[in-house]
Amino acid sequence: MIEMKVRGIAVDPNLKTPAVILTDEEEKRYLPIWIGVAEATAIFIQLNEQVLPRPMTHDLLKNILDTVGAKVAKVLVNDINQNTFFARIFLEVTESGEKYEIDARPSDAIALALRTGSPIFVAEKVVINATIVDKEKYKEEMSEFKKFLENLSPTDFNFPPGPAQET
Repeated sequence: MIEMKVRGIAVDPNLKTPAVILTDEEEKRYLPIWIGVAEATAIFIQLNEQVLPRPMTHDLLKNILDTVGAKVAKVLVNDINQNTFFARIFLEVTESGEKYEIDARPSDAIALALRTGSPIFVAEKVVINATIVDKEKYKEEMSEFKKFLENLSPTDFNFPPGPAQET
């Protein structure tokens, strides 16, 4: 699992469909997940810390969890199949310690995670199959690594000067 954060909401210019953009901590990989307009609005409102006079669905869900003493431990975008993403919400009941894993759409899981301050994770297989790599950051990192390798010598590893011998 790789922890990611919400980078923002974008609109696909070709499909005219919103997408939530997740990114890793270094912002080298980006994961666009196409979502509905209502979910995009819910995420956008939370990202911009807007307060509405009445609770939206994700606010209501958070309020219910708070009322019954449960918390969102994490959300996980756990799979992709035929361009459809799948997610799980991991709940913990504070008093009893009971744990629950609930199937969810990624957009709902992300909207809830933002409201509860819960971490968002993405399964490695999803990262491998669906993320976009920032090629400029990758090139820069590889260039620095190659420079590092060019200046390396065997003595940098503090190996003994020859094979160990028995006496």
